[in-house]
Amino acid sequence: MSSGRWEQHLARPRLLSALSIPSRAVVVVGPSGAGASTLLRNWAQGRAAQWAVRGDIPDPTEGVLVVDDADTLSDDDWTRIHGLLAADPLLLLRAAVHDRRAVPAELQADFVTELCFTAEETRAYLALIGSPLDAAGAHRVTGGLPAAVRAIGQLKNLRAEQVSAALRDLHPQPLDAPDAHLAVPEVLTREVVAALGGSPGVLDRAEAAGQGEWAGDPGHPFFVLSAPVRAATAAAHPTPGSPSVHARAGRTLLAQRAWYGALLEGASAGSLDLVDAALKGGGLTLIRAHGASISTALRDIRLLDLRTWPVIAMAQALIFNARREHRLRAVELMGMALIGARRAPADGADRALLRVIEAVVRRLLGLGDDGVDAALTAARILRGLSPDELRKIDGLVEDLHSHSAITLMYGDRPEDALAEFERAFATARRPSGQLVAIGGAAMVHASSGDLVAAQTWVDIAGSRSWPEVLLNEYQGTPLRIAEAKIALERDDLDGAEVALNSVWHIIETVEHWPTLAHLRALLDIRLGRAEVGLEEFRALRRRRGRRKPRSQRRLLDLTDSALALAAGDMASARRLVDQGGDAAMLTLGVARVEIFDGRHERAQRRLAGIEVEAPEARAHLAVLEALILRRAGRPEEAATAARRARAIADAHGLRTPFLLVPAEDRALFGPEVIDVATPSLTARPAVPRLTSRERVILTELRGTASVGEIAERLHVSENTVKSQRRSLYRKLGVSSRDEAIAVAMGQGLFEAGTERGR
Repeated sequence: MSSGRWEQHLARPRLLSALSIPSRAVVVVGPSGAGASTLLRNWAQGRAAQWAVRGDIPDPTEGVLVVDDADTLSDDDWTRIHGLLAADPLLLLRAAVHDRRAVPAELQADFVTELCFTAEETRAYLALIGSPLDAAGAHRVTGGLPAAVRAIGQLKNLRAEQVSAALRDLHPQPLDAPDAHLAVPEVLTREVVAALGGSPGVLDRAEAAGQGEWAGDPGHPFFVLSAPVRAATAAAHPTPGSPSVHARAGRTLLAQRAWYGALLEGASAGSLDLVDAALKGGGLTLIRAHGASISTALRDIRLLDLRTWPVIAMAQALIFNARREHRLRAVELMGMALIGARRAPADGADRALLRVIEAVVRRLLGLGDDGVDAALTAARILRGLSPDELRKIDGLVEDLHSHSAITLMYGDRPEDALAEFERAFATARRPSGQLVAIGGAAMVHASSGDLVAAQTWVDIAGSRSWPEVLLNEYQGTPLRIAEAKIALERDDLDGAEVALNSVWHIIETVEHWPTLAHLRALLDIRLGRAEVGLEEFRALRRRRGRRKPRSQRRLLDLTDSALALAAGDMASARRLVDQGGDAAMLTLGVARVEIFDGRHERAQRRLAGIEVEAPEARAHLAVLEALILRRAGRPEEAATAARRARAIADAHGLRTPFLLVPAEDRALFGPEVIDVATPSLTARPAVPRLTSRERVILTELRGTASVGEIAERLHVSENTVKSQRRSLYRKLGVSSRDEAIAVAMGQGLFEAGTERGR
């Protein structure tokens, strides 16, 4: 096997760890150039190891027997190794092969595969050697084969002829002439070989010779010839008509439901209809599993060409949107997807798909009604599709239901959202789709305060086994949100912290970040760190930008206000103002600010006009009514409202409605109310209401003490400035410029961009 010197440059702990598992027989499997020999040598350094080769299996005097090129061992050699292992229970075997079938089954060996560089490892290696090559392109043309990456690493560009020459310099063995056309497709299956007229057994021979390896999902494995073998075969036996070969391979893979392979062949053939069909078949699972490779394969498609292929545009947008540095490109692609979705003639299944694309784009970009109407339309179409029509979008059905549900959830349509999540759960066959549906249903219930129903869905998730890569990524975020909400309401602060931290590493890209940030803020308030939490929240909000559904923007406003109240920053809290169409929790948040600000009558009028049904909103409403009644000198009615608040909260297991109850009012609600260092209402000085002209004078005084300069800048007389200054000083209770600036800073008047007197 080719040793390659790449290991001297890039440590690969994931593979060395795999060789170190507590198994007696571990075998490394990979094609020529994958670096298996070097991996064995690196692992054996510092260990008591003896090396064996064909016909020379030594008596073990050390603890490990290492066999490189174990494909070449004879049956007698394997029989001797088996006997040695049986005789010495402490002896370990570590070996390398091209084809795992060369290893006798009775050894019960564990196999280490995926020796090729990941895209990140390719990038890291090229950076180490100072290569100017585009890492994604280099990974694409080499397949990540370490020897191939090293071979092209010295090039200045990725011109096809130079890459091919560098790969041929590795002296790979090309395919035989009758099978040379099999080096054209990106991937091969036995069905593709048959469709292209390849010779029987060619893939088995190629694997044994180290010319390639099997990869892909267990349900749809495919064989990948190594990049050097493909280059050598193309040079030795040129094959005309490559696009047609790619297209025939793509159609065969499509019939096999091998979506990833079909997409790659469609892209290589320039056949966007194949790419479109593969994306519809593979759904979001395909995008999540192979996003980087798909992006590279589709990179040469012109943006304008995507106007007629909205599914392809949307797939690329989702891939780019997962990386913050590519967000602008994602927005551009979403715009193209939206244009395509609105223009494309479609009926039945395709119409449902296009409406969901429209809903998702509008939701992610915060356009119009945030996609609610499109989501409702898609849900209605999906319900009316026949089984035959559903089969046309078989791989997407669960995703369409889930994304309609997410749009409806953020569009303040919780009942419609819940119905779509339940349909997604009923139709989901893949673990990722099931997890999104279960977590989404739990999140809807938890957000409304129906913790009993939320816990039911959380228990359903807990009864199943999920890969960590799903639980702690986008698919698991709704479930983690529900878990964090339930933990917060139970005052299980450690549990809430664990749930939030499990997905916080994707806070910069996940669309559910406003909800995560809101729950983090509640936790910060509960832990008495509102000031720090407010700074961290605002920094996150600045980084994430403005594009989001209206409901999420308003949730962020509510979060900022709650943190500001807990931190005693009344000027900032006051920025939360009523807007038409607000959800109940926003109206309640505005009323809370008014109560803290001493505007009890105004808060009472606001609460009188609100209708709430969700348990959490009802509990918050009762809490605020009790606070107002107490300040109005109506203790009996205040006590009644407080008992109602406790009854609602106790029935649904809620505690956060009492989180911002002032210290002097906690006894009203009982001893179990959360003890948080909330600022007192009675101790708060009234903040003066300044007119617009008084605020202008205040701002000018901050820069200069000269009445003349201020008058000249404002184009008014000095007497006018003096008159407005006297009025300002009177309201602030001061007699000098310095005192006015000090009081204004203390009361946050310079920070408040929208004062009440405005």
